Amino acid sequence: MKPKLRLRHYFTHHQSLGGVQSIIDTHLRLDPTKGLESSLLALFDRPDDHSQESQVEGLGLTGHHTIHGARQRFLKHESSINYDIPVFHDLWGLAFLGEFDQRPLRRIGAVHSQWPHLDYQLSQLRGSLDGIFCDSQAIADYVLSSLPELSTERVRHLPVPSQIAPKHFLKRRPPQQHRPIVLGFVGRLDYAQKRVDRFPSLLKHLQEEGIDCELQFLGSGDASESLPEKFPKNSPIHFFGRKSGSEYWEIMSKWDYVIYTSDHEGAPLAMIESMSVGNIPIFPRIGSGGDLIIQEINPSLLYEQEDWSSVASLIKDWKNRDDDSLHAIRTRCREISLAHSPESYHEQFMNLLNDIVQMPRISGDFTSPRPRSLSDHVPFGLLNRWIPKGFFHANPVTHSANSPIQK
Repeated sequence: MKPKLRLRHYFTHHQSLGGVQSIIDTHLRLDPTKGLESSLLALFDRPDDHSQESQVEGLGLTGHHTIHGARQRFLKHESSINYDIPVFHDLWGLAFLGEFDQRPLRRIGAVHSQWPHLDYQLSQLRGSLDGIFCDSQAIADYVLSSLPELSTERVRHLPVPSQIAPKHFLKRRPPQQHRPIVLGFVGRLDYAQKRVDRFPSLLKHLQEEGIDCELQFLGSGDASESLPEKFPKNSPIHFFGRKSGSEYWEIMSKWDYVIYTSDHEGAPLAMIESMSVGNIPIFPRIGSGGDLIIQEINPSLLYEQEDWSSVASLIKDWKNRDDDSLHAIRTRCREISLAHSPESYHEQFMNLLNDIVQMPRISGDFTSPRPRSLSDHVPFGLLNRWIPKGFFHANPVTHSANSPIQK
């Protein structure tokens, strides 16, 4: 019998709600159906968070740990773990933990969004990877330009796996002309990348433009407590918190539009889920996978960042469209979301994995000892604020005999 291929996934968290966690859950559920053994080490989850889960472990890092301390803890934990291929989601930790991955069969990375300093991070990791999968074609193109040693066969866009609402949640909405329209945000309530702090000024501008609307939020995050206080008293807003199952779909099925004010996105998973109930997305032009999805629906639904006048104009335009046209667009939104089913995503992942395994290994090994760096001794919380590039300082890589970098 052919031995199972063993995959070891690494990411910062698994407990919190988010798109990457959903991707990892898809792997933990579907990898075994394709003859793979998969497990996850969530670096910042506590060990007891996953005491009942055989596939998931927490390493217990916190903002007080340093790269130096994390390396010691990681080595102690992982030295007895056997696997064939490590998968570093968002490439997190690869620069300072890749040294300990035991000369793998192949080494794979995942880039789920285009975060600040990604260009520097990729430059530090040249020659260390055999393949990368990305949440959008825009990100894949960026990775290919930054890591020219990787061919298009080794770097691919995989449609983000999304929950798809049962079809009966796709409903016709009442005509918008004589009622408040309902704008919704679903996802992580986050100031850093989602920029939910922009919603109060957006709502203020829409009201000044005479648009009768209600703004609803579905999800949780570091802004859950403080964001409601940023709106004037008696504002037409509602915060549902985190929901799941039928309640999650039912809330979104009553929205007219789903709207984002983000600085950075990959392929926004929560937006795709909202589209599966027929919500029409309004999205900032930020060069992400979300932009490409909107282009498939209608380019007029893209707006320049913080251009609230443009948002007001497009809402006025769309709210006056006839019911049949709007329902056709809602149906189109659902059709696009179906391409992001977990099964479709996983089939394409398996195609990439099989191709990478069949191609020669081109990744080198990280050398030891690690070069000395002051940033290795700064607590993560301070490092993230003061020296974010410190997370990406990598050990040198020995180029393999097959590496295109040498040629």
